[in-house]
Amino acid sequence: MLDLDEQPRRSPLNLILGLVALALVAVLGAAAFDRTPPAVRARLGFAPEGTLPTAVADPTPVGVVSADAETGGPAGPPAPGPSPSPPPREDHYWLIRPIGPTGNDWVDYSYPYGSRGDGTLHVHRGVEFVNGDGTPVLATATGRVLYSGDDSAQVFGAHLNYYGQLIILELDRRLDDQPVYVLYGHLSERTVASGDPVEAGQIIGHVGKTGVALGPHLHLEVRVGRNDFRATANPELWLEPYPGKGIVAGVVVGSHGDLVPEVDLEVRRADRPNLAVRARPSYPDHEVQADPYWGENFCFGDLDPGRWILLATRSGYTITTPFTVEAGRTNWLTVPVPWR
Repeated sequence: MLDLDEQPRRSPLNLILGLVALALVAVLGAAAFDRTPPAVRARLGFAPEGTLPTAVADPTPVGVVSADAETGGPAGPPAPGPSPSPPPREDHYWLIRPIGPTGNDWVDYSYPYGSRGDGTLHVHRGVEFVNGDGTPVLATATGRVLYSGDDSAQVFGAHLNYYGQLIILELDRRLDDQPVYVLYGHLSERTVASGDPVEAGQIIGHVGKTGVALGPHLHLEVRVGRNDFRATANPELWLEPYPGKGIVAGVVVGSHGDLVPEVDLEVRRADRPNLAVRARPSYPDHEVQADPYWGENFCFGDLDPGRWILLATRSGYTITTPFTVEAGRTNWLTVPVPWR
């Protein structure tokens, strides 16, 4: 290698061309080794990978006006937004089981909240109680019937004729001053009318298979804040657990701290690690909401107390996380995984 005083002298034009070439190498090299996740790049305003940056027509940040709306003078600095606060993670078991003791009041776990069932179904926004035609359906809490009818002319779900015969109950209680609604779908018969007051445990209808139901069952849905198909919460975090049972809810967190959607999850007893007790995916990254008091992206209800393990699997790679269930409460679990 030549010393500096031994290098050949270059003309000014060669020096300029060399500096331009070095700048291009630096830019291209930085792009090649940029490992910023796509979601983070989008939040920071970076161009999508594989595209060239375009000129910004208006550099004013979103939500900041370029002049004061009243005086017309220069705008001051934007007011700081509220810092997001973590959910309180408090139990709110406001609902009794919607099926009486003569029927099956267990949640069906083949199509849990936030799942696609066998992978071909709509993302589920509620839970199911599989029972025969005509099984009595009970009001889960005291409230008022907001709607009793069918959905042949008004959409309450994904499309018309989705729930068939349905009832929507608005609870007397509110969550942080937000209304709470419970929807009962696929009924064969309704025994209450819109506007009726109801008490917890009162018979309000009967199980059927109207709408898109493939067989007789009750679809139960909880909506928080507004009566909207996009405002659901997992009913298992609202239903009182069985005596002597507990719930585990938590988050699957990736290598960049983001929630990881649709990871295959299994829970097994610690003393029988080769036997899967229940399976479900973590919630998708859209279409369903976490509970406002928990912020979870998975939930398993009605588990026996004691020591358990959770298996999180993706692409044949499994992460095992131990946890303990205490009866009568929701037990929180964070599952770290190397994926994103």
